[in-house]
Amino acid sequence: MSAVAGLIETPQPTAEALSSEDTAAVQRLLALFTHTFDNQQVDVFDRVFTEDAAIELRKTGRVVRGLAAIRELSLAIGAAGPDHHTLDTYLWADREGVVRGRSRYIAVLADGSTHNGDFLDTFARTPEGWRIRLRVSAPRFPLEEGLFH
Repeated sequence: MSAVAGLIETPQPTAEALSSEDTAAVQRLLALFTHTFDNQQVDVFDRVFTEDAAIELRKTGRVVRGLAAIRELSLAIGAAGPDHHTLDTYLWADREGVVRGRSRYIAVLADGSTHNGDFLDTFARTPEGWRIRLRVSAPRFPLEEGLFH
């Protein structure tokens, strides 16, 4: 069972939209993820993730839980890992007020080939600012049946 129950349904925003300030802050957070993760700048991951964050890699079925494990994942992938580009982000607050996001990604591999997919995120507002609580990386091809309603 996926760690993302309720994240992959068609967005049903609440009547209360995200402020432009919150939207900009989350978009900056998404940019910070790609720069820090791809460059193994693990010392600043506390500015990107909550302490209890999780990353689910749908292609392999692996789930990495906790900030320390996410740091280890980035270091294990290393400098030859994918170069991520995040685009077409859609943000909303669900019926419970949880802020979620769906972004497309393109990853350029060391050999020049690419793959793409979706990042499905759950965000948390902390005293220090917005952080990623859950990130699901779902490859677009082959499209997982039932992933998107």
